[in-house]
Amino acid sequence: MLEKTSGVDNSQLSKEDYLIMRAKEALPIDIYAAKSWLITARSLFPHSAKVQFEAYRIEKLSKNVKEAAKCFSEIFQNFPDDRDIWKEIETVTSCLRMEQCDSEAEFLCQMFQHIPQELQHRLLVMTADHSEDTMEHCKLLLLLLHRFPQTISTHGPRLVETLLTAEKHSHPGRAVNGFRKLLACDALPLLGNAPVELNPRLSLRLLCKAIDFYLAYMQQPQDNQIQHPWDRLFQVVELIGKKLEWELSNIFSLPWNRDTFCERLHQYAIAHSANLCEEVVGRQLLMCSIVVLLRILHEHNALINNDEIVYCLVEAFGECIHSPTEPELKKRKRDDNAGIVVTSDGDYNGNGLALAVKLWDLLHSSEYLQRETGKMIQQLRLDSLLNSFLTDLAMYKGVHHEVLTRLSQEPGSLSVHLRLASTCFLLKDYKSMLEYIVLVIGALSTVPGKVSHNLIVPCTRHLHYLTLARFPVIQYCCRLLLLAIKEHFSLPGGVGDLAIGHALVLMQIDWPQEASTLSAITERIINRGSFSYPLFQAYVICVDILEELTYLWTEHGGGVSLDIAAGSGVLQNRRIATRGADKGVREEVKQAMRRQAARDGIDPLDELLQKFIINEKAAILHSLIIQ
Repeated sequence: MLEKTSGVDNSQLSKEDYLIMRAKEALPIDIYAAKSWLITARSLFPHSAKVQFEAYRIEKLSKNVKEAAKCFSEIFQNFPDDRDIWKEIETVTSCLRMEQCDSEAEFLCQMFQHIPQELQHRLLVMTADHSEDTMEHCKLLLLLLHRFPQTISTHGPRLVETLLTAEKHSHPGRAVNGFRKLLACDALPLLGNAPVELNPRLSLRLLCKAIDFYLAYMQQPQDNQIQHPWDRLFQVVELIGKKLEWELSNIFSLPWNRDTFCERLHQYAIAHSANLCEEVVGRQLLMCSIVVLLRILHEHNALINNDEIVYCLVEAFGECIHSPTEPELKKRKRDDNAGIVVTSDGDYNGNGLALAVKLWDLLHSSEYLQRETGKMIQQLRLDSLLNSFLTDLAMYKGVHHEVLTRLSQEPGSLSVHLRLASTCFLLKDYKSMLEYIVLVIGALSTVPGKVSHNLIVPCTRHLHYLTLARFPVIQYCCRLLLLAIKEHFSLPGGVGDLAIGHALVLMQIDWPQEASTLSAITERIINRGSFSYPLFQAYVICVDILEELTYLWTEHGGGVSLDIAAGSGVLQNRRIATRGADKGVREEVKQAMRRQAARDGIDPLDELLQKFIINEKAAILHSLIIQ
């Protein structure tokens, strides 16, 4: 007769359930007693799923990995359709897919390792087939392929087909989705490393899908789910390229170096120049060049637009004189083929642009490549990604009307207006240039920045990454205006005093970089014998300029007649006599100049020039347009 235990009427229990109950009761007190009860139960009921599952549960609670694995294996083999075991199987496979495990999950993963290999394989296949959720099914198949690489040739193609079909029905037109992520990040690397034959057309399709996914992913806010996306994309290109027997596939196994990659692509193009229109040659050059180009542009854009500083590419200024003693310019990159110098005052010299231009030219070096590049841009929806580069490309090539057209289609911003001013200067449309400069000056950054010492370098053409901060932007705008005014200096009859006065104001921002211009101006003033500029006291405060003009006014300096005191006439038609006859006037001149000089270092130069450009716009325009 069965005992009555814990208030339960044991007479209502079967012998099987009674033994299980006694094992459960004994477990918290004496694990060996609990195991004894279960040994008895398993002897009496060797075909009971309940008894075997309770034995497994006790071994699991005891943290006995090997015994738990043995019990689990027996249940799976003897009762593959049991509901409890399937719940446990789902828990185990879920733990196997975890990147970070708790102690229970870690135990189950260790237990799985002790299950016989053949049984592991069978369990994963059955679990995948048992899953009704397509995503879960694909993840389980991936788990199977990771655990048993020898099955990739069997299950890999089926997995790829499932992922493609599922994506087509669930996420049409969306590059970033769960199925594509599994394809690009997990399935393709596995298939690429395995001896699996893939149809060439399918291989290209998969490669395009991987490129499309990674590009779209990197344009979205980062959630750190995918580490080193570019390296992973390059791995896919390498593996798929090998499947397609591409000669260029091996470069993608190299550590990333944009110069090295570009050089290898150009070497390949030269070596196969007679066959660039052939599909095998042209297709791999196209795909590999586009991927490398996009990585260069991605890094380039990150370097010129970051949280700390933003750069703007503008056409800067060259000079024809090449001094043998010229110091090496900071952060300068010369492109000897195009005669273009790219400079920056930041840590990045902008050489990514030159490399990107070369790759773009390579992609358009034959009719086949040009046509297929256009198709690829459309297929991968690269228009928005390439838009900024194509504007820079037009600037690099010196196609100023195209630059103007492209910039005019963009939303107005400090950067766009600055580049429009630069382009209008090159097209000698000084009226429009001034309009854009006024817009720029009216929307200056509050970040002060520092003036550049690289705006003028010895070169044929000069592009400069200008920091979008107050001083560099004002400096650049002042130089545009100054150079536009100086263009008239050499014309017959030259320019009037108003233009000379404006030049004196504008050259203050980066003094003494324009010391040679001051010398030319003073010589012109001496030749004329007089100089009149009513805005002088409002805007000229540079001590060196003031001293130079004061000297011109003296007998030794040429005794020039100056009218530079607004409305006072103090200095008009007056000279200092050698014997001090005009001692009072001389003292007034000195006091006026001292007052001006005292403002140097006190009056913020950026605010003074900002006020000058905005308030004196009409007077400046008068000097820019030849009357």
